[in-house]
Amino acid sequence: MGRARGAARRGDGARGDAAPHGAVVRDLERRFLIVTGEASGDLHAAHLVEALRTLGPCRVRGIAGPALRAAGTECLVPAEALAVVGFAEILERLPRLLATRRLLLEEVRSFRPHAVVLVDYPGFNLRLGPALKRCGARIFYYIAPQVWAWHPERARAMAQWVDHLAVVFPFEEPLFRAAGVPVSFVGHPLLDDFAPETSADEFRATLGLDAASPVLGLLPGSRAQEIARHVGLLIAGARRLAATRPNLQTVLALAPGAELPRGFDSAPARIARGLTRATQAYATACAVASGTATLETALFGTPLVVLYRTGRLNYAIARRLVRIPRIGLPNIVAEATVAPELIQDQLTPAALADALAPWLDDPAARAAQHRALAIVREKLGSPGASARAARRLWELAA
Repeated sequence: MGRARGAARRGDGARGDAAPHGAVVRDLERRFLIVTGEASGDLHAAHLVEALRTLGPCRVRGIAGPALRAAGTECLVPAEALAVVGFAEILERLPRLLATRRLLLEEVRSFRPHAVVLVDYPGFNLRLGPALKRCGARIFYYIAPQVWAWHPERARAMAQWVDHLAVVFPFEEPLFRAAGVPVSFVGHPLLDDFAPETSADEFRATLGLDAASPVLGLLPGSRAQEIARHVGLLIAGARRLAATRPNLQTVLALAPGAELPRGFDSAPARIARGLTRATQAYATACAVASGTATLETALFGTPLVVLYRTGRLNYAIARRLVRIPRIGLPNIVAEATVAPELIQDQLTPAALADALAPWLDDPAARAAQHRALAIVREKLGSPGASARAARRLWELAA
């Protein structure tokens, strides 16, 4: 009995070190079970997997989006099938989410990973993690859930089941350490491979843009629900600006595979698919749905308005939970308002146009905003986050 309890404490059952007849077998190949559920998390997880493969032979399987699958991850469930926005939408996919949770718990027993890697996706992973720990798994959490924004007490709860937390914002490290979570700041993975998809000349040529005229970039979000809620307001704001600026060129950036609502009239915008970073980098100013894209835009130094609108039920719940004064990632990182925010009913075509107009019209205002955004890159540290996180994970799985 004592030996069994000792093995459970070491997590041998989950790591696959226990072999028939009590013999200890250590495979050269390390096994990782990975879980993510959003486009940005999928991309960062893929870079992590690529960095892991430079450290030694490994096998990775789990919940994977397109980037993880391209990186060689064995896909148990496509991440796209689990993506949800807001509290109300969770109910629609609850049966699939619960089935996936059961599958992952069974996978810990059958695949016997050396470590389980949870990447962001807090609505799912914060509930899954404790159950995985009870199965004896070693838990590596990459890209901390933003519990400092809506549930500070959950940081203390994470100390009970997270073996190591790799955070991507510098202010997170002391917060989680004070809560008792083993934590390290690895830097932000955005900086590892941060460049536009194409050159400025090719971007303008592809979309038929005039180099001498201002460009307004519109980024409505990556999920269908976000696009549906934002794109009409964004286009209306662009039309309002274009009414007095006949040379204004509007670019609507959409992720590959993203679709506009059926029958939607996107004029006067040019549609840019797969050119999100180029839009962020080369636009004169941008209107960007809250999320990772706001951080990317800020890192390019392009003036931006952070915006978001959700369902009234989701917003009512969020208002009760969120405990920070700003929701835009550039503002959170800078610990100051370096990008104006238009949230829920504040987001109107008139308000959006008013916020963007100075940057489109005044080079001095544009330059001042560019300088204000520089603090965001300064605070995020140096490139190499994926490699640093991979080394931490490899050590945990030893």
